[in-house]
Amino acid sequence: MKERKGKKAKYLVYADNSLLKETEWLKSFQGYQISLLCSIRRELSKKFRDLNEKFNRRSRYFGYWRDDDKDRLYIYVRKQYMRIDLCIDREEYEKDIIQDGFEIDFINNFQGRNNWLTGWLVPHDTTKADVVDKWIFLAFDK
Repeated sequence: MKERKGKKAKYLVYADNSLLKETEWLKSFQGYQISLLCSIRRELSKKFRDLNEKFNRRSRYFGYWRDDDKDRLYIYVRKQYMRIDLCIDREEYEKDIIQDGFEIDFINNFQGRNNWLTGWLVPHDTTKADVVDKWIFLAFDK
């Protein structure tokens, strides 16, 4: 694991060049539907061998990046849905994701102010996991 600059985040756990072990995050999701989350993580690890993952136990979000690149994806897990922030051009892709049958509730956070597509709401029971994967992969292919 690489040395990190600044103060260590109390609730963050990091894995470099791999995904975190389930023991690092699974306890945080008792009573949650996580099959879609597990599917996304599995597909990401298959497609991108140089993937890095972080998890915030308190806020229940995962962050992803490749090698020494910038963050590309955040997945905030809530009881009824996941909110996904993607490093893709909001103006270019928001309408397409809505046409795919999803809702977007823009979040004016740091990523949103930097033209990320933020606030993509994905129900845990969606039948469109392949569509979700397609959009997530785009954030890493840019």
